[in-house]
Amino acid sequence: MWRDFYCRFSGCFSGAKALRQAAEQNRLERFFTFPNFKLSAERCGRELHEAGLAEVAVEGFPADGTTSWYGWKSMKAWDVTQARLWLVAPRRELLCDWSVVPESLVMYSGPCQVEGELVPWDGEEEADLAGKIPLTRQRINDVFPEMRSRGLRGIISDFLGTLPGVRDPFDLPDDVRWENSALRPAAGERWGFMIAPRQGEMLRALLRQGAVRVRAEIASRVYDGEFHSATGVIPGAEEPEKEILFVSHLYEPGANDNASGVGVGLELARSLNAAVVQGILPRPRRSIRFLFNWEGYGLYAWLDKHADRIPDLLGGLNIDEIGVDQSLGKSVLHLFMPPAANPSCTGSLLAHLCGEILSPGIRWKSVADRAEIINDTISSDPNLDVPIPCLIQYPSRNYHSSADRLGTLSALVMERIGLVSATQLYFLAASEAKSARWLAEVVAEENRRKWHGARLRLLSGSWPFDAARTREWFAEQADLSVASVERFGLRAEESAALRENLRLEIDDWRRQVEHAFPSATPRGASESVLRRAENVVLERTTRGTPKAWSLRHDSPEDERAYRDLLYRNHLDLLFHRLFYWADGKRSLMDIIRRLELEMDELARDTSISRTSSGLAIGEKVSPELDVDAVLALADRIVADGYLRANAGP
Repeated sequence: MWRDFYCRFSGCFSGAKALRQAAEQNRLERFFTFPNFKLSAERCGRELHEAGLAEVAVEGFPADGTTSWYGWKSMKAWDVTQARLWLVAPRRELLCDWSVVPESLVMYSGPCQVEGELVPWDGEEEADLAGKIPLTRQRINDVFPEMRSRGLRGIISDFLGTLPGVRDPFDLPDDVRWENSALRPAAGERWGFMIAPRQGEMLRALLRQGAVRVRAEIASRVYDGEFHSATGVIPGAEEPEKEILFVSHLYEPGANDNASGVGVGLELARSLNAAVVQGILPRPRRSIRFLFNWEGYGLYAWLDKHADRIPDLLGGLNIDEIGVDQSLGKSVLHLFMPPAANPSCTGSLLAHLCGEILSPGIRWKSVADRAEIINDTISSDPNLDVPIPCLIQYPSRNYHSSADRLGTLSALVMERIGLVSATQLYFLAASEAKSARWLAEVVAEENRRKWHGARLRLLSGSWPFDAARTREWFAEQADLSVASVERFGLRAEESAALRENLRLEIDDWRRQVEHAFPSATPRGASESVLRRAENVVLERTTRGTPKAWSLRHDSPEDERAYRDLLYRNHLDLLFHRLFYWADGKRSLMDIIRRLELEMDELARDTSISRTSSGLAIGEKVSPELDVDAVLALADRIVADGYLRANAGP
């Protein structure tokens, strides 16, 4: 099936060329300003044109702070000409220079010329900060509500972020975190600098001895502008209107994140199109579209502008920060699968190809969808139904830091992942009845592996769900995933027959392990709360899913309460999934039952950090959700207009 393509195409994709593309992208994007972003997108457009792709376009979208795509509110444009942070007492020393280490300036910092006394502060409400400049160990996002409530204009942070098993802050003692979102809502009214862990310890040692003064000098502007996406197409032969979508994001300063993904993407476009034009490969049935965009925002903006195309976008692939040498990055290539609400065959195919092509040379594993951190998989939302799994070397030692430089990349890794990506894209674009039948069997086997994993947990006493609920979940997943192959050539009657066979297999599997299932246990919620969750049906009001942080807050205190609601109940992990299951038919309790099965999988994957602040998922998290907390989150979303609550049957 795919091996004929692989044999023909091997030798066409060049890891060295992908690395050179990454270097050119990184040269532009290392200084992450909007003028450079425009140059980056224009360069991608030129490369796609020179590679011979059709329908090449560089499209602009508003960066005005008001335009919104499904709740993803556009940022303002931002530019910088100079930024420095000085220690002025007890001695004079340059701490940060944007022209040398651009990541030292928090993105969206406004202009300032400020000198003041430095004081340690980690969000304490009682701290006296009047006229002072706070130094925090926290991620600025996590103390921003308190900053805003106190009217603080600026902040300095030495937060780098712990990545479990991959990075401790003092693994990179002289590097700084790239902080790109904390000050976005401030629209230039606040500023921030990121300093290295060693610098932070030095300043705290000085503070223990006496007064410390610093001076911040920033020449920047926040304004109404544009950001851009670049796209081009390898046209299909028989169904050119049907497209397989490849996505890789622009606009970040790291060589791995994400110059490496863009470099591989541009080399994919060149090599695949050249192989077709030169007759090495037959032209595929369907088209392959390449899209380079702002992560999340740019994808939604493009989909919104081209909404008429969405039904013809069948699925594809997203790659993000994939090029790091694994020995340097201490990384594992993660395959983020499509969500359980839309368990597409695109994920099963990619998992099969990774096993066949990458192992054992490149470490990889498949994990559950994480749209809250892997933003370019949001099109997998069943409301949009463009399922794209993601390949990403996250977490990685140098993630979102000034250590993410070209010397950490590997042309060999980029070539291997390029070959997997090319095979995925071409297979989906070329698939017909015979290859679709094979793909359906791959999907079926993926389902069986999940049953086997549950069986082992049952026998060890660690599977938490009763027999009826388990059977219903596995049957639904099998049904949805096999049906997804139909768009790639599987006949409806073959799909129906395989789904029926899988249901019978599930029943047989259940009978074999019936004795090991735990009994259903009563929930810890009150009858009135359970009754309300059973009687409310949630309906989508937008085509896409808003960001968890896009909901309105009445005050900084309300924002802190909202963050606590999410983090304390693990709802930051489930925010997008709540929308995905809301089809206007399921009750909230039906959704909660499904979310708990997803939470069980998420809680067992402790290698992925739970939040953007680097907090790890606890090893003993119960999958049972607090129904009251989920209701509170649903009420907030309904109040903001992103969901509609209807009375159930």
